[in-house]
Amino acid sequence: MSVVPPLPDDQLLREEMIRPFGLGLKLRIWGDPHKPLVLLQHGGKDHGRSWDWTVEALRTDYCLAVPDLRGHGDSENPLGGGYDTVDMVADMAAIVEHLEAQGQTMPIHVVGHSWGGNLALNFAAALPNRVRSVVSIEGLGFSQDRYDQLVNKPMAARMGEAVQRRLTVAKRKPRVFETQEEGMKRLVALHPQLAQEQAEHLARHALRPCSEGWAWKHDPAMGFMPVRPSPPSEYGQVYREIRAPVLLMYGRDSWATSPKDDGRMDMFTNAELIEFENAGHWLHHDQFTDFIGALRRFLERH
Repeated sequence: MSVVPPLPDDQLLREEMIRPFGLGLKLRIWGDPHKPLVLLQHGGKDHGRSWDWTVEALRTDYCLAVPDLRGHGDSENPLGGGYDTVDMVADMAAIVEHLEAQGQTMPIHVVGHSWGGNLALNFAAALPNRVRSVVSIEGLGFSQDRYDQLVNKPMAARMGEAVQRRLTVAKRKPRVFETQEEGMKRLVALHPQLAQEQAEHLARHALRPCSEGWAWKHDPAMGFMPVRPSPPSEYGQVYREIRAPVLLMYGRDSWATSPKDDGRMDMFTNAELIEFENAGHWLHHDQFTDFIGALRRFLERH
């Protein structure tokens, strides 16, 4: 990307910590609360400030609610786990109830990336009266091929491996960088397609100071592959229950397969798909201008 999009002025940000289940969830609000509400949900090992460029592009016409998922960003970590889909969707529901109590009009637009996109779809199916439209960026469940790969071992073997991974992570010290700049360089190296200014902004909000230096904010106990992944035949039933219009977005260069090619588009009754050239899993960063244009057109129609 030759031109880095502008960031919002932090003086316009309103922040609060809510505790719907005794767990602190960070919530950021941008824009006029009287305008249509868009909830932006980030993906795994990410944080809400990764939406800042999107916020700046939309905030004159929309109110943006940007939470950090539990175990991510400035939200608190649940003790011993608690990262099932129902846990995360319940958090989203509590946040939306909180926003409604503050005077926000329902239903709302929900936009999510990756894991956040999957949660957005589940939320739309579970609470249809809350959702005006839903945009899922590379957020569908596993394709049939990927599901088959995940379950090709006996259940007992998968359970044993999962338990051992959790024990190993519990004993492992979190990765610590001596300086914040060292952590920024690590993220720049991991995502060379990003402009350095973008990567540095993402890293700045992904790191927190600790006694030995700087560490990633996301919970190291989060992110394991599920022992019992939902098969497409099961989560497809969920997607078919979504009443709101759905926009799916995929990058042509992503590791994730396109739902047009693997049959997952057939799971929806009211969905459209946009594929972005020269874009990977972070297509909303890789092709920001095209992404915002498509997102705006979809939101304006609904």
